Amino acid sequence: MPARVLLAVVGAGVLGYGGWLLWAQIVWQPDFVLSLAGWLVVGPVAHDWLLVPVTALGAALLARVLPSPWRSAVVAGLVASGVLLLVGIPLLTRPMAAPPNPGLDDRNYWPGLLLFLAVLWALLLGVTAAYAGAHGARRRRRPVVSDGDER
Repeated sequence: MPARVLLAVVGAGVLGYGGWLLWAQIVWQPDFVLSLAGWLVVGPVAHDWLLVPVTALGAALLARVLPSPWRSAVVAGLVASGVLLLVGIPLLTRPMAAPPNPGLDDRNYWPGLLLFLAVLWALLLGVTAAYAGAHGARRRRRPVVSDGDER
């Protein structure tokens, strides 16, 4: 079985299981249904109409300015940062939207988000700098041979 078909089957199974669990927990009250619709509709719309175009535009603009090894790292960092911000928006804007879960919701999420983003960007830029330095050193060691030179 091709890997793509296998992934589609596993993904459909996990999606069905998640839907079954969600169905069992739905409280059929208007405010709950509206909140659920917001999660199931606004999230994908915000991703597809806000995050993806902004990331694509930023990547296209940066691709014209940044050199090759930096281009990939910055685009990957933008995508990861955007997804993390999109997932974290509910916790950042509406803390304790649900009944509190001791140890989970009783914290300030801003420092954790900023720390994660700082570590992400430090790792991306540090690894890229190391790669660019090693790649540049290799390139400098190669002798330049012109068309008329014989070796």
